Amino acid sequence: MITEEAIRTESLTRTFKVKSLEVKALDSVDILTRLGQVVALVGPNGSGKTTLIKILSTLLLPTSGRAYVMGRDVTRDVREVRASLGLVLASERLFYYRLTGLENLVFFATLYNISLGDAKKRARELLELVGLGKWAEVQYMKYSLGMQRRLALARALIHDPPVLLLDEPTLGLDPISARELRSLIKSLARDKSVLFSSHYMSEVEDLADYVYVIKYGRIIASGTPSELRESVGSVVELNVPLERVPRDMIRFVVFVRDGRARLRVPKRLAEGLDGSAEVIAEDRASLEDVYAYLIGEETMEIDHRSRGWGWRRGR
Repeated sequence: MITEEAIRTESLTRTFKVKSLEVKALDSVDILTRLGQVVALVGPNGSGKTTLIKILSTLLLPTSGRAYVMGRDVTRDVREVRASLGLVLASERLFYYRLTGLENLVFFATLYNISLGDAKKRARELLELVGLGKWAEVQYMKYSLGMQRRLALARALIHDPPVLLLDEPTLGLDPISARELRSLIKSLARDKSVLFSSHYMSEVEDLADYVYVIKYGRIIASGTPSELRESVGSVVELNVPLERVPRDMIRFVVFVRDGRARLRVPKRLAEGLDGSAEVIAEDRASLEDVYAYLIGEETMEIDHRSRGWGWRRGR
């Protein structure tokens, strides 16, 4: 098993100034990844996931603390760090719309001083790898979102880096495209380190060997998926009159219908509910249950099935 250290951060902090206020996007973050390992960052919007990825990829400077990629300091050894990693951001705007997929990849390959002949060979190999072989000569402007994401991954692999940083890699993809991309990421992780962020807990369960949970810029929990599930234990599914749902239980509401709320609550917390709660089932915790327990936010929205206002678990 490959155990070489790939990414390490030490008390990594990033502060932004918003008018007269200072906001800590990252607050003393310590993470570690190794080659051959897929590691997930999970947390709500604004928790610091993308900021961390941008610092690791040298797009942002930390305010304090250290970060290393393959033993290189991200602030001192910028060229070496960039050569060691491939980056896919949630918003990709780096491709040339009028060039074909092949032409785009060849262009980016030459930026890494790869000869033109080798660049064309490598580009075609990667297009086949990501399932775009028959679309190689098609202009990027005609690519679907799923195809654009595949091409972005191919670009990240063009120089065969040992580390991949993927910011919400399946965001906006249909289920089939997302499944195929996850399968590809799994195969790539055999000899690379993959650090990815995601809001999809089923995706994290499918891909991640290790998970960091981040909230308000701080790592509040970490562990393997099974360790995190075990930390919550059993959950019970309950049917409760909407007006009897305690305020601190709103994060466990799955849906509301006909004036009653369906909750998935850690068993040890459910004991505090009154007799109006009807037990439907008991189950082992999923990562989504872990997320709701650690991070779940209160979110109000109109639920037409309940014919009124209802609560939905925050994402």
